[in-house]
Amino acid sequence: MKVIKNRLEGVAFKATPNKGGIIKPIFIVMHYDAASNSTSAINWMTNPTSQVSAHIHISREGVVTQLVDFNVKAWHAGKSEWKGYKNLNDHSIGIELQNTGSQEYTDIQIVKAMEVCLAISGAYPIQEIVGHSDIAPGRKGDPGKQFPWAKFKCLVK
Repeated sequence: MKVIKNRLEGVAFKATPNKGGIIKPIFIVMHYDAASNSTSAINWMTNPTSQVSAHIHISREGVVTQLVDFNVKAWHAGKSEWKGYKNLNDHSIGIELQNTGSQEYTDIQIVKAMEVCLAISGAYPIQEIVGHSDIAPGRKGDPGKQFPWAKFKCLVK
């Protein structure tokens, strides 16, 4: 898996109107979508009334869908702060994993998420992979306690 012209090669692209502005990403923010299925999650993130999006969605079956080019701001972080940076949408790539918040992540989903993070880290100067809960403490709990952080923290040097 690799990034070519700000998109993952070989994955479906479903454009969302919920985006804006050019960014130079230095963080990856992991989320869960809180949806019961990937279709409803993607439909929500591509609906202009939702005012939310992410760069990538990964289903429980490991299907990767890109919604926003990596050099364009997606609306995934909301009010956020991390290591002196505010409004993390301006500095990060958002990855949504299909999960209600109480489920274990599937093995294929985690493998695909790791592949995506490695491809992004190889194409951009990513400093750290963080959770929504890290950048919006007290407001957000995702990606949750089931997320295997040890597998992800080592993907960025």
